[in-house]
Amino acid sequence: MGFWGIGAILWLFGIYSILVLTSFFLKKFKVKYRQIIEWTLIFVYVLSHTLYHLNWDVGSEIYFTNENEPFVGKNQSFIIVFGIENQPKLESNYFTNNKILIPKNGILLTSSKKETFKHRYSFPVVGSGEKFSATYFEQYNCYGEKNYKFNYVVGTISDLGEVDYRYRDSIGDLICEKLKNEDFKNNLKVGYENGNYLDQKEVLINYQNLTKLPNGLLKLRNLEYLNVHSNKLKVFPKSVLEFPKLKRLTIGYNEIKTIPEWIGGIKNLESLAVNGNDLTSIPDTLLTLPKLNYLLIRENDFNEWEIKETIEKFEQKGVKVQYE
Repeated sequence: MGFWGIGAILWLFGIYSILVLTSFFLKKFKVKYRQIIEWTLIFVYVLSHTLYHLNWDVGSEIYFTNENEPFVGKNQSFIIVFGIENQPKLESNYFTNNKILIPKNGILLTSSKKETFKHRYSFPVVGSGEKFSATYFEQYNCYGEKNYKFNYVVGTISDLGEVDYRYRDSIGDLICEKLKNEDFKNNLKVGYENGNYLDQKEVLINYQNLTKLPNGLLKLRNLEYLNVHSNKLKVFPKSVLEFPKLKRLTIGYNEIKTIPEWIGGIKNLESLAVNGNDLTSIPDTLLTLPKLNYLLIRENDFNEWEIKETIEKFEQKGVKVQYE
């Protein structure tokens, strides 16, 4: 049933209990017009819940503005960016679906707050919903000098039925560039929690479905610890070479199959976590890293005999290897 189902039952039971108690006290104190009051309360209760249900049951219909075609094409994606100043507001209907027109480039900028968007989607063409997937409200960090941020929703319709996060990342960099150049402004606070961008030594970006590192991140030249576990990178991002002071890299659970030879260029690397990927081997290039002292490699696809030999080589070099 889930949390919201239990909550709904408790809410209905609570309202029902209030009605019963009200009827009891009306009867006990012999209130005049008791039955009229009771029926009025019941009517208000039923009406309010009916209106609530009608509002809850409606959602958003996504259209592209070229010829008003519904969002039913193959491998199409859109992004809605919220809180952008001087942009149109989204349509807001209480009892009918909101019809949202997406520009031809797939990017809709709106001054509406994210809370105004209805995530219950409706598709005019039968079968379209089976190929559709969308994010819930998410925030994109631009990093760079000021670390602009924006709230967004991305939707994709394709044979895979999955959100196209590569599209999200490419558009994310574009929006960040526009914000940096002040082509438009939004209502989110800029900057970092600790100092300015030159002071940032640690960055954690987990469970954000990243397919690449954001462009602005590469400007954090003093970065010492980067944690990007549980994303969708699939390959080791060569852009980590842009961090000359990098000491710790956590890049587990990213569907990575190989560790590239160029990793030997991260000369200050002390700790590397690549657990939960699809690795079959660990390159000897890591042995050339002068400061490496910790390697986390569990939950990969290693051959048991080969990995034992690899572990012995690293431990002989003074590297602690965590495999089990």
